[in-house]
Amino acid sequence: MNPLLPSVFLSPDALQSSKLMGRQSAGRGFMRGLAHAYADQQETLHLVHGGGKQQAVLEMEARSTGWTAPITHHLAQQPNAWPVGVMYYPAPFNTRMAWQRSRLGAGHMALCGVTHTISSSGVLAQLADYVQGPFTGADALICTSQSVLKVVQQVWQLQHEQLARRLGVHALKTALPMTPVIPLGVHVDDFVTGPALRSQARAEWGLAQDEVAVLFVGRLSLHAKANPLPMYLACARAAAQTGQRVRVLECGWFANDAIKDSFDEAARAAGVALTRIDGRVAGVTQRAFAAADVFMSLSDNIQETFGLTPLEAMAAGLPVVASDWNGYRETVRDGIDGFLVPTAQPSDLSCSLAVSEAYEDGRINYDHYIGHAHLMVSVDVAACARALVRLIDDPVLRQQMGAAGRERARQVFDWQVVMGQYQALWTEQESRRRALAAMAVPTVRDPAFTNPLLLFDHYPSATLEAERLLWRDPQATPEMAHAFRALGMWGFSGQRLVSAQEMATAWLALPERGQHGMSVAQWSRGQGWPVSQGLRHAVWMHKMGLLSWDAPAREVQA
Repeated sequence: MNPLLPSVFLSPDALQSSKLMGRQSAGRGFMRGLAHAYADQQETLHLVHGGGKQQAVLEMEARSTGWTAPITHHLAQQPNAWPVGVMYYPAPFNTRMAWQRSRLGAGHMALCGVTHTISSSGVLAQLADYVQGPFTGADALICTSQSVLKVVQQVWQLQHEQLARRLGVHALKTALPMTPVIPLGVHVDDFVTGPALRSQARAEWGLAQDEVAVLFVGRLSLHAKANPLPMYLACARAAAQTGQRVRVLECGWFANDAIKDSFDEAARAAGVALTRIDGRVAGVTQRAFAAADVFMSLSDNIQETFGLTPLEAMAAGLPVVASDWNGYRETVRDGIDGFLVPTAQPSDLSCSLAVSEAYEDGRINYDHYIGHAHLMVSVDVAACARALVRLIDDPVLRQQMGAAGRERARQVFDWQVVMGQYQALWTEQESRRRALAAMAVPTVRDPAFTNPLLLFDHYPSATLEAERLLWRDPQATPEMAHAFRALGMWGFSGQRLVSAQEMATAWLALPERGQHGMSVAQWSRGQGWPVSQGLRHAVWMHKMGLLSWDAPAREVQA
């Protein structure tokens, strides 16, 4: 049996190669892994998106990742036409999608999302909403690390406790998505380098043969990625302790000149040798990995959840010095692939209470919030320097750790391996979805989008039923029916109203007063309409004074 292929919900922002954020890199990596895993099946890929120009862009991007089989497009705005089965969404899926799915029946589709940054209020609110949203055990939220899973579980526990208190019950249990832990992947072969590329890259950036290059790759942002000063200080100390020339090689980009100036100021204060290269230039990252001797990333930011760049460095055969921080500790094995540098933060929750409240109240924005949060995280500079000294003094150790990291990347984190875990999950989701479909779980609507004819059924004097008898109004004419329908005020109605000519024809089909009345249902059948369309048009004609009907079948009580 061929592995199950899900439909994929995408926006260009999640995939475009012009974007340089980790989310886009992961999105393209996933699509390449998908294309490779299903290359032999030549099965149609169902893409769900916003339509318009997105279709051509996504078609091009999907083809550029290696997808050669047919692609079928579905509009995100038309969930009634979404493919039955499992749908993958490259982020935490939202409650609106679940409500749209639920009006078709919980067994129509199983949603599969994946976490990236989870520190923003928007994402955390979405996670909390899973507790009371219309989700099922067939849905799945992939957590990219055990650290992410713990956050998700904490949010759900707090939300359950809050709802239980509000409802006055001892405990509350709701259907929640599965939360498998599946890492992000890398295409290991992309990062394999050789002596020729190393020599070329080091010459290009003026690295001496005896100079140890310590590489950082990624956005150069102290508030959103990693404060550079601990890295600068550790490299300066290691150089002083070993007498070895050490150069920091930063491959990345700045959001603005102010951040660049702050990095330059920190480098001068630490007294470290620094070379900076633009990570947005095609091919430069691979050359940077080839030129480096050690990779270092001392993330101290709550935005980080997994970290692709340490994996890429491992794939490139570099020993990694990384902060012992969330997902990093699940990729780098301390003492085997490199070293994990201890981190710490205060235990007293009041240390961050004012910042948390200021973010909640809108007095500070998200950037300032995560910036303040990173002030409360320390990275052990002395331990980092000791780890770097060991690697500087022992080239054999560097080689051994690099080789171990590359093997680990290939055996555990290559997309060919990771995609197998995705496929196993999708198979399980499909099995659970089919079980739900067999149970005939009733369809439900979001209360915020309750059918207006139900929600406001007490507004009118009476309701119109299919059995109500209709007559042409004696003062009306077919020309009036045509003219009234042709008025510009109905331009918004689209296909909800038939054309002016069809309206005139339908009016003529009604009996005159004095003849036996025609029911809405009979009139609808004669026009080839469903009864619902006949009811809509009868109400419209009555509004225009074109027809009358018999006494209301029931009066609506106020």
